Order: sequence, then structure tokens, then C-alpha cells
Amino acid sequence: MKKLIAAFFAFAFAASLFAASMDSKVRSVPKDVMETVFKKPKEGLPLVVKYLTQNAGGTAAKVKIMHDWICDNIAYDTDMYFSGRISKQDYESVLKKKKGVCSGYSSVMNEMCRLAGIESMGIHGYSKGFGYQGKLGKRTDHEWNAINVGGKWQLVDVTWDAGYVDWKTWVKHYSDEWFFLPPEQFIFSHLPEKEEYQFLKKPVSAEQFVKEPFVAGKFFKMGFSFGKIMPDYNTVISEATEFDFGIKQGGVSISSEIRNADTMQDVDNAVWVNRSGSTFAINFDVPDKKNYRAFIFAKKISEENYGDRFSIAKFERDYLPRVEQLLSEKKITQKEYDFFTAAFFKVDENDFYYLYEDLFATARNAAIKKIYKLLEISPNNHEPVLDFRLNADDSYDGFGNVMKYPSVYLSYDGAVNTKLISPLGGTLRKGENVRFEIASKDYSGIGVNVSGKLEKLSKDPKTGNLVGDFTVGDVEQVVVYGTKNGKSYEGLWFYEVE
Repeated sequence: MKKLIAAFFAFAFAASLFAASMDSKVRSVPKDVMETVFKKPKEGLPLVVKYLTQNAGGTAAKVKIMHDWICDNIAYDTDMYFSGRISKQDYESVLKKKKGVCSGYSSVMNEMCRLAGIESMGIHGYSKGFGYQGKLGKRTDHEWNAINVGGKWQLVDVTWDAGYVDWKTWVKHYSDEWFFLPPEQFIFSHLPEKEEYQFLKKPVSAEQFVKEPFVAGKFFKMGFSFGKIMPDYNTVISEATEFDFGIKQGGVSISSEIRNADTMQDVDNAVWVNRSGSTFAINFDVPDKKNYRAFIFAKKISEENYGDRFSIAKFERDYLPRVEQLLSEKKITQKEYDFFTAAFFKVDENDFYYLYEDLFATARNAAIKKIYKLLEISPNNHEPVLDFRLNADDSYDGFGNVMKYPSVYLSYDGAVNTKLISPLGGTLRKGENVRFEIASKDYSGIGVNVSGKLEKLSKDPKTGNLVGDFTVGDVEQVVVYGTKNGKSYEGLWFYEVE
């Protein structure tokens, strides 16, 4: 779905900048102890664990700070992973290299827990992580931890919380998304080799695991739930298809789109979201018989979420020249300029610049935020919370080369109780008579610019919906606006006119 806002805005698989906080104690470990732990892990790790866990509170707090320390200090070894030759992943080998793959992260967590007197075990299994193609391999492909907290096994995936892999590049990005996620939620993305390690009363079969979509931890942590019908990982449709979901909390912006599964190019206007209080429904469609991926994205409205990667062309041809101009105009200092230019690394193979994450570089991060705002880079980066494949069946050729749904403005993503009833198509014709009908509790009034001026909708006494019949004038676009105070209006969505 095309997004229209004044500033640069991009949906990306990359996570958001500065969206999570890490326990500051991980950076206050004495320097000599940190030097020792990476040279002589057997000597140094007990000292690290003792320092981190003293006065940390209960078991859960101790596990969290150890989780954070691993995320901050261990990088994912993409060279090893992509070579296919996995070397020793015991905790000593991983600490000496400061790198590891999933089993290495798990080994370090197990050893730190052992030193803290906490029961922990590594769980081998399958995951819907990097490279997953909708089926299980012959061998397990991932490892995570189960940790005994107060007699209950809690699940932790330190690898996924430390960062993400984009093509063959590992990008450090801290989160707590996979920390203590309940087993009934964890199972959507992690399938243990041994059934008993699901920690579920009713275990999920391998067939069911493969059938279900990828569901991120954020999906549940943001309060989402499934409606009557859950999309399959491989969903096949014969027409535009609607799935409904629950949302427990307000203050969450929701959007959705489909992308070409091979090129990952967005398909404009193929998805429509309607929200109604504690539920929302998404209509999905495909233009043809190619392979597509469907996504739901979300963001807490109160949070500033900046993307942490930019295309090389955008960064070099737009942002860097503008940052130099800001410096020449004395809108930023030389130090702020230096902070910004040194904060990113370039990966030609991926065609991206990535941010070097350092959650504790307060001055640097403040400078980056300041420059982002001056560049009008949006703080409204949404992150994927649900992902599945979407294809037309043999009887359906797709909706074709048309605008299936209207184009939305970012303000509509934050609507809590607004439903478009008509017209649903993305294109209108000059001279045609169109009935607009919208149900909304978000806006006290709805206006439509159909011919160069704002026409207000009236309330239908029978349905309570806002309605209006208008003739499309000689305009390029028909824009729908909403007002909450009867004075100022914000764009919600618009139709192309032909």
C-alpha cells in the first residue's frame, strides 16, 4: 500500500533505531574484567557474572542482564554460517572470537546461568528465521535457551535479540522481543526437536508448525491476536480475501502490504486495513499469478522509530549532501556532523548503509536524531509482525493492472475505529457519480475533495455512517479528509482519477 507523508518513509525488514533499552550495567563491567573474559573466558566469565548479578534482584532480572550483556558483546558470525563449516561453539571459543552462531549464543547463556546458579539448557530445533522457505530441513537449524525461573521454564532466543541478518550482513540491533515469550507464542517461530521442550499441554505437530505463518514476538507483545481464520504460511486465494485480528491496546499504528516474493518490490494498493475498536480486518489481493509475500506492520504511536538502514543512492545523493549543507549553514556543529558520518557502514553487495548500533553513545545518538529531524526522516518506521506467502489459485488471474484499493496517508494507519464501506476501488472516473460511505468514531467529520473543494459527508440516520453522493470533477485525485475538532483536517486516503 502506497504511503503518503511529507518526509522520507520506508517499510523495511530492518528494525527501528533507538526503539529498545538495554540494562546500562552491561557497560559498567570493570575494564580489567572485560579484558580477561575475552582472553581467558574460564577466569573472566565468573567475574562478569558476579558483577552483573549482584544486587540484580530475582532470577528473571539476573537472566535479563546476562541476556543484555551477550547481545552487546557477541556478534553473529555470518562468515562461518554462510561457509557451511561451523567450528566449535562452546562458550570459551565464542568469547575468544566475540563471534558465534546460534549454538554459540546458547552456550554462553547456559554457562552464565550455571555460574549464577540458574538452571538453563540449550534447545535444538527448527525456526522460521533467515532462509526459511516454508518447510523443515533434514536437520535442525537453530538453538535457543530454556531457563528455569521460579520453577517455570522460560524461553529466550539471544541470537535473534542481538541483531538481524540482511543478505550476508549481520546488523547489530538489540531487542527483548524473544525474551520470556510464552511457549504458546514462541511456537509460531520455534519448533523444538523434542516435543516435550515445547512446554505446551497440547504439543504442536511439525505439519501444523509449517502450515502456520511466521509470527514475530512483537505481534503478541503489541497486543495482537488472531481472529476466526488464521492465514496459512502458504495462503492461496481465489478472490480478494479478508482476515481479521484482535488488538488489546490502543496507541498502535497498523499497516499492511504485499511484496513480490522474488524481487521484494512493493505492490501498491493491493491491501486495505479497516479498524473497529478492539479488532481490525485486512483485505488482501494479488494482481497476477506471481509469488507474493504479505506483511502486517505495526508501531507504537508514542515511540519514535527511525529506520537503521538506507539505500546507498539515497544516502550518498540526498542525505550526505544535505548534511554537509546543514553544517555549512551552521545548523549542526562539526562534532554532530562527524558523529553522523561515522555512524554508518556501507555494504555494496546489499546496496545499503547500516547504522552502527550503540545504545549507550548518548551524544552520538542525540546528534543522529537531531539530523534525522532536520532531514525530515520520519520517526514512524513500522516493523513487520506477521509474514506469509500469498498466491492466486488456478481459477484466479488476480485483479490485474489497476489500483485495487485507495492510497493511504500515514494518519490513517493510526486510526482506531474507521471503516471504508465505499468506494473501495483505488481509481475513480471523471464525471461519474460516486457514493462515499464511511463508518468512523475517530473523526467527528469526514470531507471529500472531489472537484477542488471540500464536500462534507452527512450522517445517515439509519446506519449512523457518514455518507455523501458526489460527481467526480476535473481533478487528478480525490482526497478523503478527517477532522476531530471540526476545524483542522488531515488526509486519510485518496483515489486516482482517470
